[in-house]
Parts: sequence; structure tokens; C-alpha cells
Amino acid sequence: MNKNPKDTGSIYLPERYKQQIEAKKRRRLIKKIVVICTFVALCSVLYLILSGAPSNSQNQPPPLLPGSIVSAPEISPTSPSGEPTTALTWNTTAMRDTGIIIGKGVPAQPTHDMQSLDNATASLRQDYPAPEYTFISVNVTDLYADRTLYEFTIKQENISQDSTGFSVFIDARTGDLYTPGQESARITADKAKNIVTEAFPLLHPDRVRVIYNNSPDSVHAWVFTMFRDKTTILTGTLDPETGQIFSFTRSIPWEGRQADPLLEINAAQKIADRYIFDKNRAQLPLNMSEARYNPLRFPQKTVAGHYVFIYNRIVQEIPCDKDGFTISVDSLTGEVIGYDRRWNSPDSAFSVTVDPLVTRSGATFAVLKKAQETYPASGDGLSIISAEIRWKDHPSQGSIPRPGSIPLAWKVVFTDEIIRAKQPPVPAIGWVDTQTGAILDINYQH
Repeated sequence: MNKNPKDTGSIYLPERYKQQIEAKKRRRLIKKIVVICTFVALCSVLYLILSGAPSNSQNQPPPLLPGSIVSAPEISPTSPSGEPTTALTWNTTAMRDTGIIIGKGVPAQPTHDMQSLDNATASLRQDYPAPEYTFISVNVTDLYADRTLYEFTIKQENISQDSTGFSVFIDARTGDLYTPGQESARITADKAKNIVTEAFPLLHPDRVRVIYNNSPDSVHAWVFTMFRDKTTILTGTLDPETGQIFSFTRSIPWEGRQADPLLEINAAQKIADRYIFDKNRAQLPLNMSEARYNPLRFPQKTVAGHYVFIYNRIVQEIPCDKDGFTISVDSLTGEVIGYDRRWNSPDSAFSVTVDPLVTRSGATFAVLKKAQETYPASGDGLSIISAEIRWKDHPSQGSIPRPGSIPLAWKVVFTDEIIRAKQPPVPAIGWVDTQTGAILDINYQH
């Protein structure tokens, strides 16, 4: 440290130190200003809060007391991750189904192995919609196959008021419809869903539903439905023992379709022939008996439809009347949109063919005589459409015909003036035994 030679009482500082001291003084001054401003701001905010508290308290909703009829605001609970969760709404569907009786065993809330009653009711409404069906009551039962089921009692409207309804079951774990006896099927419900999904890989459904049909009046089958955007896009049936698809029908919307077909009927028939071969992996004895074009008619307009081909099964060189195939081909895309496989009678069920003793004219005479006896006033207008020898393979639904029980018969198709005046005109059919000439069956109604 040096003294200034001109001022012996003062201390001499170099210029650079003077500048550092001045900078420190400025920084201290700035800090003081910031602290003062912050203090003033906090005081202002506190004053505003305190002065506004009385007015805000007047606008708050009253507290919800136990037993109060004032509804609380709907607030979605949050999960540990902070995402909103679905609030429990048990029994809302049951309450919408006015008058439904809820059994004591029905849980108040869903459990780890049971769907909520709300979900079970919503699932059932897909097949039994309101107002066509009314839900009478619901209970929980474990009487079938070691599983817990919702048992709904349902009544169909617009029928006799004396009807007590019928029972429908929903699997409480999966929410699927359950049919007693389906556990005996070799193909399970889950397996049936997988088979159907793999069979139609290009449809990309949102959901596939299967229902087991064990009616004694029909062949046992899994009935499946594909949905997309809550719209049915395909329905069909599947063999519960082999997994083979019996039939299916695709829904074709008319919007955006042109009026005329792009595919000719001969090309469509080749597609149908190939489809039968591919699906059955064999050249089956068949005879195509009918080929037609069906346009799609709607109130708005008529657009390109589909071709229909009917094939009859051939046994001992004679066509069957029922067994065979029906194939539908889209006239624009060439896709198979309909398939019906009817191949139910074993070969042993057909009798041995022998030369007929009754001629065609004898068979038609027998049928016309029976028709005149049924409706005498229509006798002059009777007209024969066709008369052919066929197997009368119409066993009772769900039954296997006995060996040799399917007879050969003349199938006589006819109409009269009353039938021809109807839209569409559905011809009458008479069956005549080829050996005795007896009338085996006749379907002739006005």
C-alpha cells in the first residue's frame, strides 16, 4: 500500500481497485431493491386474498351431509399413476330395466371372478334388445359345469300375457352367453372363436360372439357373429365336434355400389366350384341345379348384388333334394359372401335304387288329384312346373336317418292362380313314391 506524495494523510489506491469497490456497492444496492419489491408484492397479494375471502365463501356449494338428497359433483377417481379410472356404476342397467327382480345372491359389486350385473345385463341386451324383450328377474346359479352363472328370466313382448318367460344364462366370469350342455362339445367356445377369426382374416372384427345351439329340432352347432363398430358383419354356424364351418353370410352395404355387375355368371360359377373344393378338400359328387342373379334392392335404389348357385348331392346317380351346397358370390368383387353346407345323411341311409314303376304322368296325375281334393275351386288353374325323381332326404331335425330309410320319389312342383298372384309366388310341392304311386307328402297352401 503506497501513500500519495501530494496528500500525506490519505492512502493511495490503484485505479483498478477503485473500480472493483464501486461494482460491489452497485450489487449491494440492487439486492436491497429486489428484497424491498418482493416484500411489497407479497403484502399486496396477502391483502387481496384476505379481502376476497368472504365473497368467495358465499359461492361455495354446501357440504354434502349423510342422507342429503343433494347430489355431489361427479369426480372421476384417479389411479396411483394419476390416470382417471371408471367409477363403479353397478345396477344402473338393472334400474333401467324397470321392474327387474334382483335375487339375494347377486353381488352388489363385481369381484375378481365375476362380471358386474351391469356388464352382464349389457351383454345380454345384445341378443335380447329392449323393448322386444323384458327382463323379469336375475339370480346367480352354480348348477352347471362348476361355473358361476347369472340366470336371467326373460319375457318376449307381443305374445301371450300368460307367458312366464324363459331362462337365459350369462357366464359370470367371461360375460358370454352360456347354453347348458355346451361343456360336452369337443370344440370349446374359445376354440370356436379362434377358428372363426382364422377363417376370415381380412374382416378384422372388433368382437366375435359364439352361442351354443343344442336344440333337439336342429343340428347342434356353435352360432357365431362378428361385429365391427357395433355392426354385424358376418354370421354363421360351426360344427361343435369337428370345427368345420357349416355356413356363413356376410353383410354387404349398398352405399357406394354401382348398379351393374362387374363379374359374369360363368366366372362367378368357377369361383363357387373352386370354393367348395378348397373347403372340403375333395371332389364331391355334386350337380348344380340352379344359378341365378339377385340384385340388391333398397328403397333408395337398386345396386349390383350377388350370384347364387345351388348344388345337389348325388347318391347312386340320383340328386338329393336337401343335401348339397348353396354358394353366393359378390358380383362386383368376386368374393364368396354366402356359404351353406348341407351334408347330413350318411350313405347308408339311402335305399337301393331300382327302376321306377310309376311314370312321370302317373305321378303328376296323383298330385293334381290330391290338389283338387284340397282346393276344389282352384282345379282349373293348376299348372305343373316340374316333375323329377329325387331322394326325399328330409329326416327329422337333429336325428340320424336309419339305414335304407331315405326313399326315391317323384318331386312334383306346381302352382295355381292364387299362388301365382302372390309376391313372391311360392310353388306347391307333392311327393309320390316311385314304386307304389302313393302320396308321401304334399305342401299346398293358400
